[in-house]
Amino acid sequence: MITESNSFNMKTKISLIALVSVLALSACTKDQNVDPQNKETLALQDVPVLVTQAVNTVYPKAATIDYSSLQSNAIYVANVTTATTEAQVVVSNKGVIKEEAIKIAKADLPAAVLTYLDSNFPGATFEHASKKTKGDKLGYRVELIFNNEHYSVFFDATGAFLHQITGLQGKPGKKGPAPAATEIALADLPAAVKSTISGYTFKRAILVKDPNGIEVYHIRIEKVGVPYDLAIDVTGKILKTKEVNVKAPDFTKIELKTLPAGLTAFLNANATGFTLDYAVAIAKDSIIVEYHVGVTVGTVKKEFHLDAKFQPMPNPQAKAGHTPPSLTIKELKVTDLTAAIKSYLDTNYAGWVFVKGAIASVDATIIDFHLMIEVSSKKYIIEFDGNGAFKKAIAL
Repeated sequence: MITESNSFNMKTKISLIALVSVLALSACTKDQNVDPQNKETLALQDVPVLVTQAVNTVYPKAATIDYSSLQSNAIYVANVTTATTEAQVVVSNKGVIKEEAIKIAKADLPAAVLTYLDSNFPGATFEHASKKTKGDKLGYRVELIFNNEHYSVFFDATGAFLHQITGLQGKPGKKGPAPAATEIALADLPAAVKSTISGYTFKRAILVKDPNGIEVYHIRIEKVGVPYDLAIDVTGKILKTKEVNVKAPDFTKIELKTLPAGLTAFLNANATGFTLDYAVAIAKDSIIVEYHVGVTVGTVKKEFHLDAKFQPMPNPQAKAGHTPPSLTIKELKVTDLTAAIKSYLDTNYAGWVFVKGAIASVDATIIDFHLMIEVSSKKYIIEFDGNGAFKKAIAL
């Protein structure tokens, strides 16, 4: 017979057990939210012996090794921690190491990668970087947070941008490793995926698992010279498609009717009592990159050339007249390339062949060189500023 006191004690124990269970579930759920692949971690007995043998041979003194399946019963990933490094090893079910990447510091990334990140992800939070040291195609990978979104950004061995994937999340606090991913050959694609891209020229593919553990293949294909990026699930269903822009940047001149607050603040500080004569923004692919402003202060005419953050541009070119700037785009010829551009290409893309390009100029001053080159059948789009300084490279 349960007395009132015993009943109270039992209820208390049940409540405490329930509370502990809820907290444990909450902690588990939270951890899986920040590291979706936690739930994909395999027990050692579920990993093929040939896979574990291959990893143990390379890392016999590993402190920890966590295994997960990237492609069902075919490709496995080992996240390895040693006393001196972190590594991610991609292994086939036959025990063949297909890729190996080691963690590196941000400072160890190539200048081309850092320049691309600074230009395309300004103010982003750096999380993790790795260098692929083994595989058919070497390169780099960077994990970062930009505008509250997680990005995995892939580069080839030259530092040229390859692909970016959003939504993949590693462990919190920059602990790493990065979520599992691997470049995958056409022959290793599932039959359903091959069927979906039939009739297109396969260029490359990256395999990841989404937060729900579903295999997703991020594939670059080409048809009639036009490249496309596709995201396809294991059933062959196309999740996303995007045409890759291989054209020259779209520069436009915008007459400003209303001044941005930052521009007004600059003029108030540097041209007190000004009367606005003209204000023009130059946009590149719909993003403003610079401003040209003409004002009158008393009887004096002044011109200002500012960057996107309303800071004076270095070494502004003098121009005749107090008029809005002119914007011109013309075909780039190989003879137009500066010595600095040729030197960069010779150093980083030995054997390069010029394909085509364009030059953008404001008031006859070049602000952008945009060119396509080919190296051993691989094509790249590379941009330089008006002084010939490298801006970014994209592998097609």
